[in-house]
Amino acid sequence: MNVQTERTEDYKAPAEETGWSRIKKALGPIAVVGVAIAKLFANLKVALLPLLKFLPVLLKSGGTMLLMLWVYMQLWGWQFGLGFVLLLLVHETGHLIVAKKFGLKVGAPVFIPFMGAFIALKEAPRNAWMEACVGIGGPMLGSLGALVCNALGEFFAAPIFIALAWFGYFLNLFNLTPVGMLDGGRIVTALSRWLWLPGFAVLLWFGWKYPNFIIWLIVLLSLPRIYSLFRKRTEEEQRYFEVTPSQRLIMSVLYFGLIAVLLFGMHTAQRDLHDVGVRAHGHGRDVIVQ
Repeated sequence: MNVQTERTEDYKAPAEETGWSRIKKALGPIAVVGVAIAKLFANLKVALLPLLKFLPVLLKSGGTMLLMLWVYMQLWGWQFGLGFVLLLLVHETGHLIVAKKFGLKVGAPVFIPFMGAFIALKEAPRNAWMEACVGIGGPMLGSLGALVCNALGEFFAAPIFIALAWFGYFLNLFNLTPVGMLDGGRIVTALSRWLWLPGFAVLLWFGWKYPNFIIWLIVLLSLPRIYSLFRKRTEEEQRYFEVTPSQRLIMSVLYFGLIAVLLFGMHTAQRDLHDVGVRAHGHGRDVIVQ
């Protein structure tokens, strides 16, 4: 009788994990995430580095910005007050970016409650085209900030964002009035000095319709500039205002196109606020009370 025996393989017990192997297993997912984050920052480097250049300037304006923030938070609540000041900051950052692009030295934004904000140019623009570009940089980026608020309000069904969008549209539109030290007054130096006359008329009407100290201050400060624009120019001044036809066309499209976009944005935001029961006047205050 043949007895067949099965050959069994020698059993090998699994090797015990060392402390180092357990550490490697634990750190594996973390390393993968770290590599992904490193790649993300590498891709964003081009966008982040230009913004970091403005960080020291923006930090210097923190004192006046905090003062304005405190005042507006007392009046309108922290949500609307914070959003309003951030919209002003976005607007001024637009001026900063364009001024730096032209190599102009600029100071930190200064925030003054009830009067707005401004940046001080430490050196004057070298020509009307440069002045116009710096002038329109603020309203363009500021309008984009208002549009973001509008989109957030629509997405989250939050009237507070719609109210901020309306105010953002209005403030940037008001700044485009072609007169005084407003952005519009700087922009039209590359278009036509005659645009100052209807702009001055609009400002007078606005000051009469809605009496306000700031409006009349702008009117008074505009008078010397109007005189300088319409008096006989020196040769140096004539060179300053020389603008090529292509530059005038580009600035005209940007300026009047932005006005049209802001008017449409105000109309849309006001309609949305009306739909949720917010009065057409005093948008921000009404939203906060609700």
